[in-house]
Order: sequence, then structure tokens, then C-alpha cells
Amino acid sequence: MHAAYKPFTDGIILIGDLKIDIENFLNYHHEYETFEHTISVAKKAAQIAHLFCIDPELAAQAGLLHDVSNVIPVNMMMSIAKNVSVEILEEEFSFHRIIHQKLSRSMANHVFGCANIAVLNAIECHTTLKAGASQLAKVLFVADKISWVLPGEHPYQEKMREHIQLLDLNGAVLVYLDHVWEQRNQMKLVHPWLIEAREELLAAKRGNNRG
Repeated sequence: MHAAYKPFTDGIILIGDLKIDIENFLNYHHEYETFEHTISVAKKAAQIAHLFCIDPELAAQAGLLHDVSNVIPVNMMMSIAKNVSVEILEEEFSFHRIIHQKLSRSMANHVFGCANIAVLNAIECHTTLKAGASQLAKVLFVADKISWVLPGEHPYQEKMREHIQLLDLNGAVLVYLDHVWEQRNQMKLVHPWLIEAREELLAAKRGNNRG
């Protein structure tokens, strides 16, 4: 384990049962809401994965690990990312919180021993997605967004659920990407990965419509 993560693991014994280890880890750091969200995402990801013939166990594993870096204070995220050799894009310096998806990938690997590349890649882009994302990454992305418990009305969540019911995974993803794009002028950062993912899906959609 990298020394940069040691302050966050001291006092915690990992037993190799991922669900128990995640519960103990997040609750030890008083990340109770993160744990509740994590369990919801893991369950939802497994359900969605089953619909698309994707391994639900891998989807649940990605869900359990996707937000483990929430234990790191936002004002420390960038320095730790540099310390553990996480690649940082220039745009990410304007919004340090966005780096948590890459830190969660790193921690999933170095703290919790996840070696499955598909799972790690899904975790790395669970907030923004990216061009060329796998089906597993899209499942985690959708499960994360529709599992948020938010005040007020958020019609995009119901639209995403409708696309999943129609077995349209790309459509569900695009609903959220469009939602972000529509409010881009009010956001601190529209991540370049998200922009590229949206452009890729829109191009595929136009191609399908022509066909």
C-alpha cells in the first residue's frame, strides 16, 4: 500500500469480505451517507448489469468501491493524487473534487486489492464517463446517478430509469450527459471526458438514425 493512504487505513482491519470491509472503512471515517449511497449503487448496478448480460458481481464490486476516496478531505485530494502518481488533467485543477473518481480507482487497487481492470476502469470514470467506456462503466455511471437522493425534482433520473426499462443503456447515459451539458454555463467544470463521451454517443445515435 502506498504510504499516502496509510493515515486513512490505520486502525482498520480488512478481512477480505468487500462489503464488510467497505462498511467498516467508510463508517470508521464517519462517511455514513457515503456508505448508504454505496450500498444503493452496488445493488442498482447489479440489477442493471443483469439486464444487459454483464456480470452482476463485477458491477456490485464496482459499486462498493466507487466512492472510497470520499474519506479524503477535498483539500487533500490533489496533493495525494500527485503523491500516488494519478494522472491529473489541467482542467481538473479548477475543481479538485472531480479527482475523487481517479483516487477511488487507486484506492480500490492499492487499499482493497481490486485487480480487475474492467472494475478499476469503471470506477475511474464513474462521475464523468469517458469515450470508449465499457458496458460495465456505463452500468456503474447510470447506477450512481439514479441512486442519488436529492432534494427537489430531478426529472432526468426518471428518464434514465425509463431508458433502462427499455434496455437502452446508451440512452440512459445520454440523458445525464445532456443534463450536464444543458447547464454547463453554471458549472465549475464540464470535464473533457464527459464532453468526449457525449460526442461519441451522439455520433453513434446519429449513425443509428441514418441506418
